[in-house]
Amino acid sequence: MAKWESKGVFKGMKVLDFTIALAGVYTAWQFADLGAEVWKVERYNAGDQARTWDPFVNGMSTLYCAYNKNKQSIELDLSSQEGKDVIYRMVKEADVVLENFKSGSIDRLGLGYEKLKEINPKIVFMSLSGFGASGPLMKYPCYDAIAAARGGFAASNGEPEGAPMKAGNANCDTLTGIYGFNAVLMALIEARRTGKGCRIDVGMSDVVMVSCAETLMDYGKYGEAQSRFGNHDRFVAPYGIFEARDGWVSIIADTEERWKSMQKALGLPEDPRFADNAGRIANRDALVEQIEGVTRTMFRKEAEEKLLAAGVPASEMLPFIEAYTSDHANQTEATSFAWQDKIGTIRFYNNPIRFNDEVCPIHRGSPLLGQDTRDILASVGYSEAEIQKLIDDEVAGEHMF
Repeated sequence: MAKWESKGVFKGMKVLDFTIALAGVYTAWQFADLGAEVWKVERYNAGDQARTWDPFVNGMSTLYCAYNKNKQSIELDLSSQEGKDVIYRMVKEADVVLENFKSGSIDRLGLGYEKLKEINPKIVFMSLSGFGASGPLMKYPCYDAIAAARGGFAASNGEPEGAPMKAGNANCDTLTGIYGFNAVLMALIEARRTGKGCRIDVGMSDVVMVSCAETLMDYGKYGEAQSRFGNHDRFVAPYGIFEARDGWVSIIADTEERWKSMQKALGLPEDPRFADNAGRIANRDALVEQIEGVTRTMFRKEAEEKLLAAGVPASEMLPFIEAYTSDHANQTEATSFAWQDKIGTIRFYNNPIRFNDEVCPIHRGSPLLGQDTRDILASVGYSEAEIQKLIDDEVAGEHMF
């Protein structure tokens, strides 16, 4: 089994990670990728709920694998006093605590901020939940699609006459995770300056609403919410996704100069309806029909190359497997192969952040349940005999699934 090793800008930092599912897990993943020692605290004989989510390879959830690389797993019974005592010892060594249980759950366990800051006043403690630490919804569970629904994101996506639409991937979760990561970084800077940590509260629904900020501006000015426009922009045309002979191509002609260049490149006829952006917006359906009358005769790569040569932003629409195996992705090292216990060598995304042009290393895949229990306990001062007793008493575990 791969041992944990530290390399990165956060080398020496320790993160106590209670997060489950995705949003908080994503925050912890950023710290792990950038060199922090992330101790993933998992429920005894159960672990992160994402371990139970499809799809599976050799009994291992690939969704769990995707978001937990570079971490260590310690398996504890947090309902027991002995399990809590382990956490109290761990928090003495930690810089950051992350949790994304339902609001108030961590406090009821006796592991909330007020308790942990007595042990380590410099601790930065982030609570990331669906609806934040206050308000009438705070007690309810929240997942990506719930946040998309409550925050207005889904209502602003989809075809004009169709149903609201969530994103194909867990964008609300990951965006919330990034907000959480940034919040912790800011709090760490403040803790270094003052010697005191703080509690951070991040609510997924709040983050999703912020991502729809332009809709709020529309409502404030016009008194009505944003309409859905499918694959085309509300205020600029042409700006969207157009059908090609073998798929789709994204095209943006956001200035009159680019529109003229696009007309010339695609051989589009002069049409007084499309003389300016206001006319193109008012006659959007006719505009799309005219453009697709040409792009449907072209392969997507051909359309992309012709438009880029004319100075018009464009990209062929890549199916997922083409996107992450493209020449650009390969040359920028967007992905790399690493060993994943139970599965073998698999492809992971690299962290997109580069320091001095170096890719953040993948030093291990996602840990099995309790894979690092003994090592973590030893690192915070437990003797071999004490560790064995915790395991024998089912306070700590190493179930390894």
